[in-house]
Amino acid sequence: MEQTAFHVDRERSRDEWEEAIRIICGMWREEYFEWDSPTFQFPRRLVTPKPYQDPHPPCWMAATSEGSSAVAGVNQLGLLSFSIMQPLDRMAAQIKAYREAWDSPESKPLSEVSTNKVAAYTLVHCAESMQQAEDNGVWESVAWWYQNIAQFTLDWELPHLSEEEQDATFPLMKPLLEGNIPVEAFDQGDMIVVGDPERCFEKMKHYADLGVDELICYVQFGYHSGESTLKTIELLGKEVLPELEKYVAQSRS
Repeated sequence: MEQTAFHVDRERSRDEWEEAIRIICGMWREEYFEWDSPTFQFPRRLVTPKPYQDPHPPCWMAATSEGSSAVAGVNQLGLLSFSIMQPLDRMAAQIKAYREAWDSPESKPLSEVSTNKVAAYTLVHCAESMQQAEDNGVWESVAWWYQNIAQFTLDWELPHLSEEEQDATFPLMKPLLEGNIPVEAFDQGDMIVVGDPERCFEKMKHYADLGVDELICYVQFGYHSGESTLKTIELLGKEVLPELEKYVAQSRS
């Protein structure tokens, strides 16, 4: 959708993406910056303020499509992955491809700061008990999130796909539209992190064992009240994070 709106040549989008990263890092690094190419033209200008980090902050790449994690690895960018839209074994394959590309002879940093890290984004809801989480309407909130992101993506980014291809992209959409929330697929597959502090800790360990360095926790989603959202943050901070800090992932032990 964004590429169409800004008249991006999709056949050249990867080259333009790489050039844009070099431009941004140059602006971060150099006091005065200029650029002149067929795609981007910037006259010489003083660019301020500069990042506090020297030479600049690490760069990350969101990777969801086939092969994109290897692109992040070969360019030595941090990998941003998403768990709720895919089984964890698929995310594990992406992480494996990322690490292999990073270690390959072709690997070369695209920016001045290499970032050999993986961050995964998922929905997180922590309550004093599993029953309390369900009373907070967690499954309805998860369904709300999935259905909205799926519908938006299908309507605006993937309308050219056939019905079969769309169903394969969001396989849990039909059950939701039929009124059946696929709790088992989300929860038991650890695509989301829901439960009491002990249960949340066990699920987060799974992510660490797959090679995830940082977990991006989306806690304010769906129909959750402000009170239940704050409780999630409190329980994560007081009971889950201290245990995670002591945990040594199996993939690195």
